[in-house]
Amino acid sequence: MPRKLRIQNRIGRSWAVLPVVVLLTLALWWFPQGGYSHDYAWGLLLAVLVAYVVTETNNIYQLLRVRSRMISVVWLSGLACMGFFHPFHSVMLSALGLSVSHFLLFRTYQQSQPVADVFHAFLALALGSIPFPPLVLFALPFLWYLLVFMRALTFRGFFAALVGLALPFWFWGGWVLWQGDASSLARWWQGLVGGMSVAGWHISDLLPRLSAFVSSPSPVALAFLLFALLTVWTAIAYFLHSFDDKIRTRMMFYVYVSQSVLVLLFSLFAADLLPLLPLLLLSCSPLVAHYFTFRVSWAGLVLFFLTLLALGALAWFTLSP
Repeated sequence: MPRKLRIQNRIGRSWAVLPVVVLLTLALWWFPQGGYSHDYAWGLLLAVLVAYVVTETNNIYQLLRVRSRMISVVWLSGLACMGFFHPFHSVMLSALGLSVSHFLLFRTYQQSQPVADVFHAFLALALGSIPFPPLVLFALPFLWYLLVFMRALTFRGFFAALVGLALPFWFWGGWVLWQGDASSLARWWQGLVGGMSVAGWHISDLLPRLSAFVSSPSPVALAFLLFALLTVWTAIAYFLHSFDDKIRTRMMFYVYVSQSVLVLLFSLFAADLLPLLPLLLLSCSPLVAHYFTFRVSWAGLVLFFLTLLALGALAWFTLSP
């Protein structure tokens, strides 16, 4: 006998929740500033574009085995409650590139020669790395996803990935040579090297960072901590119940789990957590949505209300005058 659905399950399976969250997002985006701003309009447009890509990814690949818009709801709810992302932030372009890259990556599942999809997936990843250079480091894990999870990596696909990854920088390099000013490309390289460099970081540095966080936590650190805890909890829960899904769906969720873990590991060495927040939220949104939609338990109910309270506190913390 199937267990009775709890409130978080009914919300996760309701089609009405997405329009409500969209209206709530618009209210939180505009009312605190009290007027129109082009900067905020661009930020909202990027958030909606990512939500659209996430929705199409769920629709086409059936990430949730019921009709649900919960993945987009988690993404929009998280952004709506983080006021520091309401103005335009360049890392949102990186989040858009990563979401498109996920969509194209999933198309390669068990294809014999997915050359075009691999090329475009790595092209989207490379374009997303222009505003946030460390994003290009995900290229190596993406090859691993193609080999192990998608089971679609071939020699032609490998070279297509290299060409797609190099293409934006090929045109960029030609442009800076034409202009005779390579300062923009040099800044991008410095951002990449700075993101890769962990030299000088020791385990002894962890205690001062933790003490500084406890003494005066910033809104960015609190938001990152919230989504990190949700990521860990929902990822473990998914591994315990993953066999309820089809094999293809499991492989796609393993990609999201791997991406979330990589962002969390990178945060240990990052000087600034702000650019990592949209990437973490994008990667963990399917996990959180899956948990709240399908886990019929008291723990899921308690976590659902605790998450709502935490998001409300985060919105108050970042949006109040």
